[in-house]
Amino acid sequence: MKKTIAVLITAFLVATSLTGVSANAQESVIQLGFPIVFNAMPTDTTSIIYDNLHYVPMRSFCEMMGAVVFYRERDRQIMVLTRDGDIIAHTVGESSFTVNGEQKLINRPSLLDNNTTYMPVDMISAVFYPDRIWYETQHFMVQKQLSNTDYHKRIQDVLAVSKNSNFYPERFQRYINFHVNQPSYTMQEVLYRVNLGLDFPFYSNVTIIGQPYELLVLVNKYHQLPSNFQQYHLVTMSRAYTANDGRQYLLAGVAYENYAKMADAAKQAGLSMRVVSAYRTESYQRNLYNNKVRSTGKINADNYSARPGFSEHQTGLAVDINSTKGSFQYTAEFRWLQQHAHEYGFIMRYPKGKEWITGYSYEPWHYRYVGTDAATIIHNEGITYEEYYAKYVSVNEFR
Repeated sequence: MKKTIAVLITAFLVATSLTGVSANAQESVIQLGFPIVFNAMPTDTTSIIYDNLHYVPMRSFCEMMGAVVFYRERDRQIMVLTRDGDIIAHTVGESSFTVNGEQKLINRPSLLDNNTTYMPVDMISAVFYPDRIWYETQHFMVQKQLSNTDYHKRIQDVLAVSKNSNFYPERFQRYINFHVNQPSYTMQEVLYRVNLGLDFPFYSNVTIIGQPYELLVLVNKYHQLPSNFQQYHLVTMSRAYTANDGRQYLLAGVAYENYAKMADAAKQAGLSMRVVSAYRTESYQRNLYNNKVRSTGKINADNYSARPGFSEHQTGLAVDINSTKGSFQYTAEFRWLQQHAHEYGFIMRYPKGKEWITGYSYEPWHYRYVGTDAATIIHNEGITYEEYYAKYVSVNEFR
């Protein structure tokens, strides 16, 4: 391949250039090169010549090779997903890129002209491994046999939905792996489950939460609070809203303010709602979890109790109301919460039938404060907080 590229560059040096166009800020002249022919088929794509080297328009050329290109504006990051399942990352104007995280160097940086990114010929070779590149009668010739195995067909299935707004290019290989391992799922279901993290077992592929003090922080079996995290925005709850057990209950200020309003409204309806568990420290959660493991076993404990660092109670935004028994679902208070909790910004965090998403058994008593806007959407759509977060909070900057 190195010999082929050398021949290509030599051929360029003696080639006759076509109509010149003005360059960008780099003060050299950019000239039109040759029409590109791919696998003996003429295309509408033309190379350019800059500083004695051929470049090809990256997006057009990648699409010609069956790849899909994404761009992130804030840092000029390009991500290319190939037919072979590779993820290529490159920053416009630099002379390096990564293939599945492995860094590679090229002789010249990529070039931006008239809002089009061009890549040099050696990048073509390093990214796509063409069978041959050469010149023929002032045409830029590229030849590559495209694989069409069952595995490559799965990759093409994933690429076919890559323009979906819920598609994250950095999860490309995860989409492929899940699609291969779970062929009965539709591609929409593949995107859905991978975006929720469900392509990994609970408590694996864990992310340490970067902004644990955010109101909409997601704490679950894939998102862990930083070690020794402590919520500082806590207030002591009035005994009018807590169990009469002599203990002190703490809650994040914004959650407490709205819980009090909710409990007062329920009282007006003749009901009584008292918190039996609120903020927990990491050490308290550790003791609680370890006791559950000792008494019921690890598998059962993981269904009902969060491991330390993975509990919403550590944020001060979660409460257990009246009871921690399943019988709470048969009370008038529970029925009232089902109708009104979202009006005060609270959601039932672990609903029945969604255990495969939340990782916890049904807990009709566990409520989380997320604000009225989020709570209303979650209530109206009948979704979990994980689903809401993936749909409305998680940001996909690549376009």
